[in-house]
Amino acid sequence: MRYLVEVIEAEQAHGLAAQPQSVQASVASAHRTVNVVEAGADPTGTADSTAAINQAIRRVHEAGGGTVHLPAGSYKVSAPFIELLGGVHLQGAGRESTIIFADTGAGAEQKTAIIHAGTWFTPRVGKDNLLMGVSDLWIKSSHARPSHVSSATPRPGQDGMNPNIGGILLNTELGDNPPEPDGAHRIENVLIWDVAFGVAVLGLDDQGCQLRNIRVRRTLGPGVVIGKSPEHITSVTAGRREIGAADNILDAVDVSGANIGGGTNAGFEVYATNTTLAACKSWYNRRSIAGVEGKVGGIWDTSNMHRFTAAGAGFFVRGGRNMLASCTAQENGGHGVVIVGHSSQVTGCRSASSSWHDCVSGEAKPAEAADFFVTNWAHHLIFSNNIAQAEYKGKNAKYGFAIEKWSHDIQGRSNLSVDIPTPHIAKSLGAFNRIEINHETLN
Repeated sequence: MRYLVEVIEAEQAHGLAAQPQSVQASVASAHRTVNVVEAGADPTGTADSTAAINQAIRRVHEAGGGTVHLPAGSYKVSAPFIELLGGVHLQGAGRESTIIFADTGAGAEQKTAIIHAGTWFTPRVGKDNLLMGVSDLWIKSSHARPSHVSSATPRPGQDGMNPNIGGILLNTELGDNPPEPDGAHRIENVLIWDVAFGVAVLGLDDQGCQLRNIRVRRTLGPGVVIGKSPEHITSVTAGRREIGAADNILDAVDVSGANIGGGTNAGFEVYATNTTLAACKSWYNRRSIAGVEGKVGGIWDTSNMHRFTAAGAGFFVRGGRNMLASCTAQENGGHGVVIVGHSSQVTGCRSASSSWHDCVSGEAKPAEAADFFVTNWAHHLIFSNNIAQAEYKGKNAKYGFAIEKWSHDIQGRSNLSVDIPTPHIAKSLGAFNRIEINHETLN
């Protein structure tokens, strides 16, 4: 198979054969698809390939966009890691065949990712931050362990996990008068293991993106983050919310083993607006903070817009106008699905065995969480055709559906709570609420 494809503009190609060899070489240098091995990368993983891969990306970017191809093999990278540029698609030979493993032992000056555009705290600004892509490869930190089977507690000396280095990070802005309103990036068919976070899409113009068929396994913090949280430095220093990352689609994204660093992170954290999550799954995420109702700093703490409720949760949805359809939260240490925001829809979703006994430690205990938690801050929701279930006798969540009394304008039918003693926590629902659980209408 030929991986190096030379794309030559029509006016350049005309009469090329008649030109001197030196001229042909100059014209042929404008490759639109570049094979990184032919560009100097080492597919055996012995030599560091960071510079060769970045040079290939820049070469394609400057040629007007195209594909940087990583043939089957293992590629070692290190700080500053791989920087995506506009119009460039980084494509492997398959997520089981092309491996990018990072030397994370030296750390990073800023919170970043193995493949990134911008950093966690600093966006990259420019009109050409459009149409970036990553597909068909496996990203992981450096370690000798070949299997995904591992302990819940990270082992830095063996696992190579660094709190400043995630898997894939997009934090870009297009600036004034951009040629397009959305970055419209694409990430698909990717495995991400043993990093600080899996995928983070943060920038104001990282919109219209598609994230499909992604598997995130074992993260110190969140598995997937869409939009900036209120605690993000950009929001703090600006004095206002600059959420970003609106209008994105996540399809068949799977997260497991998030929050193993013991913080307050969930598998999926959505702060943006107009996000669609379809057929996504979040499971076996860890929790170490308390689940006692009324305890400050626990997963039922209503202060700080429920920041603590995200700890070990499957899905934490704070933004507005979002949709969860056919998603699954299974055997998480915290809540299954937490809804803080407004004007969203949760339809056909399943949450099972939250506060799972194997995923709690420290102050956290089994049977303390809810499979679905609709907070006081939530309003104008459609909440229908969902099921909360205890998968094994005696290993259930505390509540199937926990609905706080100050939530309002929530409608829903055909919700079921199976083998859980208490289907809901609210004694009196908020204004204009009408929710059917186990054929009983609560209002």
